Amino acid sequence: MMCNYLRFGGCRCDLPRGWLEACRAVVDGLPRFLDEFENLLATNEILMARTQGVGVLSPALAVQAGVTGPMLRASGVNYDLRKVDRYGIYDRFEFRVPLGEHGDVYDRYMIRMLEMRESVRILQQALRAVPSGPIMDPKARLRGFKPPVGEVYARIEAPKGELGFYLISDGSGNPYRYRIRPPSFVNLTILEDMCRGATLQDTVVILGAVDIVLGEVDR
Repeated sequence: MMCNYLRFGGCRCDLPRGWLEACRAVVDGLPRFLDEFENLLATNEILMARTQGVGVLSPALAVQAGVTGPMLRASGVNYDLRKVDRYGIYDRFEFRVPLGEHGDVYDRYMIRMLEMRESVRILQQALRAVPSGPIMDPKARLRGFKPPVGEVYARIEAPKGELGFYLISDGSGNPYRYRIRPPSFVNLTILEDMCRGATLQDTVVILGAVDIVLGEVDR
């Protein structure tokens, strides 16, 4: 969807009939699912024993290593690009940035649970404000897009952390250089630090809490 649906000046096509109603039903049902999920795990003695105090990531090391996203916020660092850069229309939405206190595996789990609830709030606000009317700006240039000469870095708050795009343009239709800054790969670099002093079985839990996408790491 992200690569094919969005267009300069709008979207490829309008929403199908009935899509908004179906989407609202899904979004409205998510809090109940999250309640059930959290009731099952949040106070589970086994999960708490396996995750609390395990894989601790200090705020200083997280910042120094360039860690972003839920992992950074689980260490207590208040940094969310949707608040810092206020890109897109995020300044129209009311949502908070949950923060952890210990930076362990349990905090990383809880931060993701809390952020899913904030995502529901954002979705509900967005669905109430979806405008009607044309889906494309007739003045938008759809072909022959050529970025000006120079370099630029743009970033968004992706689910895993800061997803950045670095571009050097020589003025032609193809960039001179193009590089992606993948959050999964950067967050994975501190795995050794978090595993020091841990048991072998803890490493599986710690790696799972980093929440990587292997395709992104391989690239």
